[in-house]
Amino acid sequence: MKFAAIYARSSLGKARQGDTVEHQVAMIKEFAKRTNMDVIFDDKFIYEEDGESGFKTTLLQRPAMRRLLGDIDKGLVDTVFFKGISRFARDSGETITTAKRLGNKGIRVLSLEENYDSFRDEPTMFQIYAVMAEQESRKTSIRVSLGNKQKARNGDWPGTTTPIGYKKVKDLPDEELRNALIAQGRRPKSLHPDEYADVVQKIFHLFVKENMGRKKIASTINDLGYRTREGELFQDKSIIDILGNEAYIGNIVYGKTRYNYIEDEIGNKKVQQVVHIDEEDWARCDGAHPPIIEKEVFYMAQAKIEENKKMFAHPRKFNAAKHPLTGLLVCGRCGAPMICQKRTNKKKDGTKIEYRYYVCSTYHKKGRNVCPQANVNADHLEEDVWNFIEKKLKHFEDLDMTDKVKEKDNKKQEILTDIYQIEGMLKKKLNASKTLLESRQFYDIETFIELNNELQQEVVKLREQKGKLEEAFQSLSDEDKRLDIVALYNEFKNHKTADIAHKRLVFHKLVDSIVFQDEMIKEINFDTALPL
Repeated sequence: MKFAAIYARSSLGKARQGDTVEHQVAMIKEFAKRTNMDVIFDDKFIYEEDGESGFKTTLLQRPAMRRLLGDIDKGLVDTVFFKGISRFARDSGETITTAKRLGNKGIRVLSLEENYDSFRDEPTMFQIYAVMAEQESRKTSIRVSLGNKQKARNGDWPGTTTPIGYKKVKDLPDEELRNALIAQGRRPKSLHPDEYADVVQKIFHLFVKENMGRKKIASTINDLGYRTREGELFQDKSIIDILGNEAYIGNIVYGKTRYNYIEDEIGNKKVQQVVHIDEEDWARCDGAHPPIIEKEVFYMAQAKIEENKKMFAHPRKFNAAKHPLTGLLVCGRCGAPMICQKRTNKKKDGTKIEYRYYVCSTYHKKGRNVCPQANVNADHLEEDVWNFIEKKLKHFEDLDMTDKVKEKDNKKQEILTDIYQIEGMLKKKLNASKTLLESRQFYDIETFIELNNELQQEVVKLREQKGKLEEAFQSLSDEDKRLDIVALYNEFKNHKTADIAHKRLVFHKLVDSIVFQDEMIKEINFDTALPL
């Protein structure tokens, strides 16, 4: 027996009522009942995503969607209902790809809002609806943003969640105070201090007057019994947000940043990209509501924040330790990283001798009873690794890569030129497809489908060509790694093994990990991307 699945998604979540998943499920069941559809529903095959944004996540980032696709692959479901294509996904490309996947498995797909049935309608119609849903989503996003900007300029708080220490006037629990403020001309959606205002004042006091850092402030106010509105402990991130928020001096500033969500094809997810907006495009209303913090104190805090930024402006490097094997060396007994330690001994004549050694971090923290791995002399171990790598690189010594470099560079340039031309052609075809979609009312349905199919086939063909060129370019990039190793070996020969900084550079460029157990190197794992 196979079942009909229902996929329902709401980006608002239960705390913010709107088109809830419960409403979508009920609507689909009622539709199936009224149209006498021969389907079987079971709660096991109702897939609900509550509070999941279709714009910010890919399909496979959503747990319920992964479960649905898994059940389809197992052959448990033969029909999928959703209220509208926008509930399925907001990215037209992803929507179309997934719909094709379902179609190839013989799954019937039904969308109520569009009156779409994959067993009755052309697949092209689904593509059209998907593009239209994506365009409508973007228009909605723009409308919401413009509306919020106007709210901010009017002195209304544009978001649903207010900064801690404030409530909207209309949400104040004291009815008498609420009515009095509105009678005084206060806007119902403007902010007013609430019972959490004192914790905000405490945070600014600890930062400006007591000179505490954000972690110390979070620890201190948690110890004093303060909690967030959700009853959680304060984190250092929330301290940073509070200290930089102009709302606490009575100002509303909206639109300082915008978020783009870029698809990470490797991780099969969308990652957030922050776009900083020019100040002239911000929406601002000064003196919109009563302040919690005096302006003098707030600006002193901003000056300290800027000073701290300059003090800690050095870019963080990956594993910036200076010891060559730190970050690579692993204990073969317990699997923990091995760290480098220094010890200074004095001779009888007063001369100091520095001794470096690597020690298992488990042993270092918890003692030999937990991990009995012995320490190892750092200089000796690094020399052994150095000698092993030297043998590994030796066969690159006599390679003359001059001609290959020129040939490779010429090929790469030709490929890049071809890719650029195809991208231009792709752009034209996609623009033509968009124009066709926008003018679909001027065509009968058969002509529209025919023209759209032709364009889609051309787009697919161009993308395939581009994909092959990119593969060819990548293979040439792999050759770059061989050239890098040749250059590294030539440089390798000109440095003494006593040069710790260069040793570290070589080790971390070539090696992924080194397992050390008892008194010997058990294995050296080289970077798999390198042709060694």
